[in-house]
Amino acid sequence: MKESIDLIWKTLKNYYWLLVIPIFMFLYFKTLQNERELDNSYKFTFARVNYSSSVYKKYSKRFYHYEFFEEGKKYLGSSSAYISDDIKIGNFYKVKFASNDPGNNKIDFTTQYYQIISGFESKKIDTSYIEVSKYKVDSVDLKNRFNRVKALIEN
Repeated sequence: MKESIDLIWKTLKNYYWLLVIPIFMFLYFKTLQNERELDNSYKFTFARVNYSSSVYKKYSKRFYHYEFFEEGKKYLGSSSAYISDDIKIGNFYKVKFASNDPGNNKIDFTTQYYQIISGFESKKIDTSYIEVSKYKVDSVDLKNRFNRVKALIEN
């Protein structure tokens, strides 16, 4: 019995790489299938970035962990991005997910969104999202607004 176990162990030690090849092939084809599924049937929603963690030996990158809701269920995801992309914790970004499997998702960090919740008076809550770039006011416009308010106060 011991001899047969030793023979099996010796064989596994010599030919372990034959076991690794099918595992890598399975993972590769599973990744391709997920990407194809995401490209063929997808929906968009908005996800909030909850926290970030470091990427091993990549000091210029971080993992950003996010959450979003679809049909009342919460889904989680994570994606890496460069620190220079200026991704803020707590902000919202557009996320693309497979319509039949929201766990298969991908976030787009190119545009940041503000969440606006309205409808408290009618008791029907509505959530909308506005691009940060459309919501920002440049310094010249802000100065002109300030001068107009100052002129109204002085008169």
